[in-house]
Amino acid sequence: MLIPDVTLELVPHCESVPRQGWEGDHDARPLSGLGRRQAEALVPAVGLPVDAIFSSPARRCRETVEPLARATGLPVECLETLAEADGFREPAEWVGGVYAPVAGAIGGAWSAGRMAYALTSMARRHPGGRVVASSHGDVIPALLAMLSGYAGTPLPDVVERGGRYTLRFDGGTVTLTSHQPVS
Repeated sequence: MLIPDVTLELVPHCESVPRQGWEGDHDARPLSGLGRRQAEALVPAVGLPVDAIFSSPARRCRETVEPLARATGLPVECLETLAEADGFREPAEWVGGVYAPVAGAIGGAWSAGRMAYALTSMARRHPGGRVVASSHGDVIPALLAMLSGYAGTPLPDVVERGGRYTLRFDGGTVTLTSHQPVS
C-alpha cells in the first residue's frame, strides 16, 4: 500500500447524544454539550496550518470538525468512505453462510480498506500536506490496526473522546501517535 507523504489528524467524533434512546436516524445524532466543548478544544490542540478538513457524513462527525473549519475558513468535505461500519455487516455476500464464523474479521478488514481508500484519496489531493478527518470509533481502530500490522509499528494508545491520532506518512514510513483530549 503506497500512501503519499501526508500528515493526517484523525479525530474520532466527540461525545454525542447517546445512541440508546435516540429515535431518529443515527447519522442525525448530534454532539452532546460536552461533545461541543470537546470540539472547540480541538481547535488549539490540532493547531494550524491545516490544508483540508474531511468528515464522515454523520452529523456528530461534521460537528466535531466544524469549529476547526470556522477557525481556518476551510470547508468540511464529507466522504462516505469515512462512515460508520454499522456492525461490520458488509460486504453482505462475504459475512454470512460459510463465512459467518469470521464475519467480524471480514467486516473489519472491509472497513479498514475503505478507510485506507479515504486516507489515500485525501493524501493524493494534498500531498505533503496536513489534513484533518473525523470518523467513528468502530472504523478508526480497524484502520489503525491494519496500518500498524502493515508497517510493523506499534498501535498507539487508545484516546478518549475529544482526543485524536496523528498518522504521519513520510518516505514509506508510518508513525502513529495518540493525543488525549486537553483537559
